[in-house]
Amino acid sequence: MIKRVPGSVLIVILAFILIVLALYFTEILTYSQFASVFLGLVITTLNFLAGFLSARISLNKNEKTFIKIVFGSMVIRLFLMLITILIALLFLDINRNSFIFSIFIFYIFYLLIEVFYLNNRKN
Repeated sequence: MIKRVPGSVLIVILAFILIVLALYFTEILTYSQFASVFLGLVITTLNFLAGFLSARISLNKNEKTFIKIVFGSMVIRLFLMLITILIALLFLDINRNSFIFSIFIFYIFYLLIEVFYLNNRKN
């Protein structure tokens, strides 16, 4: 059974979206930078949600199954992100520096949230 995403996680995602929109509307980001950062945010958010749901599913399993689910989903998600990033870089007219930098920043931040969530839930 898939459990719902906690409100605090949805608030973090919404905060990211609002910050990126605010940067665009205050003209700190150009349209090209905004599109690149927003695309990076969407890709990493989808990756995070998939990882978060797999972590929630695996928490009720024994340790061996837990490790298989968490690391298996991590490998699959990284491979899918690699393909998505390559497709975006090859076929979309985006600011490459903003795109790669935003992917990096959002991925690290979301990974920290996942680790803290798993650490607090598994103890």
